[in-house]
Amino acid sequence: MNIGILGSGPVGLTLGKGLMQTGHYITIGTRNPARESLQQWARKQGKQALIGTFRQAAEFGELLLICTSWQGTKKAIEAAGIWNFKSKTVVDVTNPLDGRGPDEHGRLTFTIGHTNSAGEQIQAWLPPDAKVVKALSCVGHERMLLPKFKEGAPTMFIAGNSMEAKREVINLLHQIGWNDIADMGRIEMSRSIEPLSILWAAYGFQNDSTKHAFKLLRDV
Repeated sequence: MNIGILGSGPVGLTLGKGLMQTGHYITIGTRNPARESLQQWARKQGKQALIGTFRQAAEFGELLLICTSWQGTKKAIEAAGIWNFKSKTVVDVTNPLDGRGPDEHGRLTFTIGHTNSAGEQIQAWLPPDAKVVKALSCVGHERMLLPKFKEGAPTMFIAGNSMEAKREVINLLHQIGWNDIADMGRIEMSRSIEPLSILWAAYGFQNDSTKHAFKLLRDV
């Protein structure tokens, strides 16, 4: 599959590498595709990777991932061309962070929440037939691929309005090593999934760790 990734930070590059390893072709969309470090990264990956503008990535992708910082997300979507999201599955990996980083206790701060979420806002910005699925926002990029822990497989929480799109995203998650996936319902459940990133970051800050993730235990 051709996959477009909006965002050239650690999250976008990590997911791009993982998806290529499972046979997909990717284009990373960024504000400055000529940046030498990105071009070197693409050359190292081989023919499956391209670096382009946000619009080129959105045009290329049959499925799109949004991996931008929250402050740049709306501008990236606009630069990509709203029409290029029409009828596509869009994986929202963002969290609505204020960009100021953790406070002295390791707590991050959101710009929206309780009555809105990044997942809902992105769905509202896109054409009505774009199918946004919240995923991969509750863990750091260091553990996004092939997550393995002594205590068992971690859980990935997802949300979205389209069952078809969620099945497509679940398949991709399986390919990159997420075998335990909890579908939490409609996109409004992003309001509850996104704050897990604050908890994840606070534990990491206090314990100098990226080696942790969440697990949903079921009595079956």
